[in-house]
Amino acid sequence: MSGQHFHQGPRLGTSARSDQGPAVPPVGDGASVQVEQHAAALWDYSLHIYAKPGVAASCLALQDQHGCDVNTVLLCLWLAGARSAILAVSDIEAAQHSAATANERFVQPVRAVRRWMKQWCQGTPESEINAAAYAALKTAELHGERLVQSQMLAGLDLDQLTRAESSEAAVQASFANYCTLASTSGGVAEELGELVARAWH
Repeated sequence: MSGQHFHQGPRLGTSARSDQGPAVPPVGDGASVQVEQHAAALWDYSLHIYAKPGVAASCLALQDQHGCDVNTVLLCLWLAGARSAILAVSDIEAAQHSAATANERFVQPVRAVRRWMKQWCQGTPESEINAAAYAALKTAELHGERLVQSQMLAGLDLDQLTRAESSEAAVQASFANYCTLASTSGGVAEELGELVARAWH
């Protein structure tokens, strides 16, 4: 997820836990309906926290400097805040496997073209055509990010996730599991800690 995308985001509910995530919708009878409801809640949460000062910069640093998958990071934050739920290593693997095709065939290629377009536009005269093309790529990338989040949730059974005593404990455990799985570079734990502070306060 590119940090420049979420400049604006709708405010969610004003409850005391709104910064940690809207409540996860209750499980219904239709699996596809569940996924759509959960995906909508996760997407709204992503927009909400991206509008907070410093969050977009933290996510971009995690992505570009540490090789983190930002949608996985957002999923950890959302589930911890909404349910005090922990993503185990196996849960993260399942979510990422479920979204792998959308990530590899959609988001990553579109992101590469969008970044190329940004650099290319900087070396050419300004034009409405260039601006429209770049805007279309940004929109396409956002649609891809939303698809990835939906696919990640499709690979999880949220009711089977382990619960922690608090949202803070849950997100720390999930991030530790993600760092173990991803073999992240030095400094990522500090960056993740800063992200939590910016997103939840």
